[in-house]
Amino acid sequence: MAPPPPPSTLIRSKNFVAQPVVASFIAGGVAGAVSRTVVSPLERLKILFQIQSVGREEYKLSIWKGLAKMWREEGWRGFMAGNGTNCIRIVPYSAVQFGSYNFYKRFFENTPGANLGAGQRLACGALAGITSVTCTYPLDIVRTRLSIQSASFAAIQRKEPGARLPGMWATMSSMYKNEGGFLALYRGIVPTVAGVAPYVSGSLITDIIYGS
Repeated sequence: MAPPPPPSTLIRSKNFVAQPVVASFIAGGVAGAVSRTVVSPLERLKILFQIQSVGREEYKLSIWKGLAKMWREEGWRGFMAGNGTNCIRIVPYSAVQFGSYNFYKRFFENTPGANLGAGQRLACGALAGITSVTCTYPLDIVRTRLSIQSASFAAIQRKEPGARLPGMWATMSSMYKNEGGFLALYRGIVPTVAGVAPYVSGSLITDIIYGS
């Protein structure tokens, strides 16, 4: 009797994508990109509000007036400033978060496939949050830089009118060369990790509780 033919490339691809870790990786990345794009204007406005200081008071406005100012001065591009980098960041961030949760889950299960207790879920969520932030933190810093470089802050030095602003890779390269090398891309990582670990843990536990 002849052996059965090997599975086709399409079937092998479907089987690969159907694996829990891979499926979570893809679904998390797509969901993250879509959600960040929808709230991009508010994300950018939040950053502009956060950097208010003496000499940077142009965005001491209400939310609606701030959004209107962005639209008047920069149009649709103002709403989306930094969103490309944010999507590039959030796809691996969300994907790594969901994928690593399923990966770490294997080490905390009492038996394969067993449900995790609250403490085990908390630990998995914390590790997943730390992993995702560490992998994508340089893009988070660059996204912040890109969000403010075109804003109408008088204190921010500008090039000639109409000059093209640096993009993601140029900004990252400049930080690496001029601000301390690799460590410059991870400036502020410790408080970020300290905040994201309990946040992700709580979010995952809440999702599991209300989803069950």
